[in-house]
Amino acid sequence: MGFLRKKRQPDAKSTKSSGQSTEKIGYNPNRTEHLFWYTEDGYLVAQDVVCQHEYVEAVGCAHCGGHLLVAAHLNRSGQGLSELVAVCDNCGARANFIFDISNDVYQNWWQEQLGALYVRQHDDPPRAPHHP
Repeated sequence: MGFLRKKRQPDAKSTKSSGQSTEKIGYNPNRTEHLFWYTEDGYLVAQDVVCQHEYVEAVGCAHCGGHLLVAAHLNRSGQGLSELVAVCDNCGARANFIFDISNDVYQNWWQEQLGALYVRQHDDPPRAPHHP
C-alpha cells in the first residue's frame, strides 16, 4: 500500500542548506554558445541531457503546431549521437531529433557525472559545430 506511505524527505545533498548544488539532474552548467548549432552532418549540438528535452519542447509539431512529447530516447553513443523520438499530443504525428553528443562540452560534463566509471564510447574525433 505504497500510497499510504509518508512522503519521502529529500536527501541532504540535494538541499540548499547542505551547501551542495541544487541544479537539475542532467543539466550542464558549462553550456556554450554552440548549443543547438548544427554539425557538418546536420546533427544538433547537445551539451547535456536536459537541453535535448528543452529543444523538443520548444519546437512544436511541424504538422499542427501542437506540443511534442518525448516517447523514446535512443542511445546511439557509439556513433556520438543521441536520438529522441517525439509524438504530437494533438495530431499524433511523430518526429525524430538526432543530437550530436561527441562534442567536448558534452563528454567532459558526462565524465564529471560518472567519474571513474566514464568510458568514451565514440572513438572518432568530435564533430565541429557550424553556425546555424
